[in-house]
Amino acid sequence: MSIKPSKILLINILITGAFYVAGFVALGSSYPTIDSSGEQIVHWFLNNGLNARFYAWTAAFFSLGLAIFGGQVSALLPKPSRYIFLAGVLGFAITAQVQAWLWAGLALHPEGLEPAVARTLFDISSYWGPLVNGSTTAMAVAFLVVGFDKYVEIPRWLTWLSIIFFVEQAIETITVFGHKGFIAPGGTMNVYLGGLIGFLWIAGVVRWAIPRINQSS
Repeated sequence: MSIKPSKILLINILITGAFYVAGFVALGSSYPTIDSSGEQIVHWFLNNGLNARFYAWTAAFFSLGLAIFGGQVSALLPKPSRYIFLAGVLGFAITAQVQAWLWAGLALHPEGLEPAVARTLFDISSYWGPLVNGSTTAMAVAFLVVGFDKYVEIPRWLTWLSIIFFVEQAIETITVFGHKGFIAPGGTMNVYLGGLIGFLWIAGVVRWAIPRINQSS
C-alpha cells in the first residue's frame, strides 16, 4: 500500500519540527551564549557534553527532514523558483549541520579545552544565525516572486506571509554586527523571533502544498 505524498509531507515536517524542538530542549536553559566567557563555556560543556552531542544528533535528522521537505515542495514551483527554493533549503540544512558539529566537537573532550579556544570555536558556531538568513531569504523569495505571477496559484495570504518572512530574515542579518543581547549572533532575534516566524511560514507552505502535491505526483 502506497502512502500519499501529502501524508509524507505532513508526517515529515511534524517529525522534523519535533527534532528541532527536542534539540533545544536537550540543551536546557543554561546553555552558553555569545555573552558567555571562555571559562563559562568550558564549564558548561564539562557538565553537559551528552546534551550537546544529543543536540548534534537531532540536527542530523532535522537536516534530513529539511531535504525531504525541500524536494517535495520545490517540485510544485515553476522554474527558476524551484531551484532557488531548494538551494535555500539545502543551505539551511548545511548551516545547521556545521553549527551542530562544532557543538559536538566542543563536547567530545571538554576537559582539555582552553577557555580562549573554546571561546573562539563557540563564536564561530554562533554565527550560524545571521549566515543562515541568506538561505531563508532565498526560500522566501521563491514564493513571494511566484505569488505575483498570475499563472501560478499562490494565495495572497501566503504571498504576504512570504514577504513578512523575507523582510524579517533580511533584517536579522544585522546580527552579524551584534555583540550582546537581542541582536547578538545566534541570540534572541535569530533563535526566537526568526524561529517563530519561520515556523509560521513553513506551516503556511505545507498548508498550501498538501492539496496540490498528490495531483503533481
